[in-house]
Amino acid sequence: MGLIGIGLLNLGHNLQASPLGAVIVLMAAASWAFGSMWSRHLSLPNGAMASAAQMLIGGAVLLFGSAVSGERLQQMPDMAGWLALVYLTLLGSIVAFSAYLYLLKHVRPAAATSYAYVNPVVAVLLGITFAGERIGVEEWLAMTVIVSAVVLIGLPQWRRPKVAVAASNT
Repeated sequence: MGLIGIGLLNLGHNLQASPLGAVIVLMAAASWAFGSMWSRHLSLPNGAMASAAQMLIGGAVLLFGSAVSGERLQQMPDMAGWLALVYLTLLGSIVAFSAYLYLLKHVRPAAATSYAYVNPVVAVLLGITFAGERIGVEEWLAMTVIVSAVVLIGLPQWRRPKVAVAASNT
């Protein structure tokens, strides 16, 4: 249901000009969910080494991809660019990805990966709030579908403590 919502959101006005872009976004979300569930069955290093190894390999793949596509640094970033890079490196990568890997080990994969469906909704709402973007009824419907899917993912988890309490009383 969340993937359908992401598809609806991408078929709105924003990505109609790029059907390939919409397909790539859908494939990325599906690949991330698949990799997250598959990782539970792999023997990965414990602790910070798991995050470090995955980020180093991901960085190398992206560096290779940028070299192949011809991307070149045209000028040095200003201070705001460097600060954004530091923020994304520390909080967006090291802290967030380590927390994500911790969640994968301690909660159901569906619950851990639900953030991937919430992120586009948050991005659209931030665009509306801070950039003055406007969206249509289709996008609002798509975001409703996405949020509904995330709520449905969380429902079994919300009920679980009640079942555990009832089972322990018998």
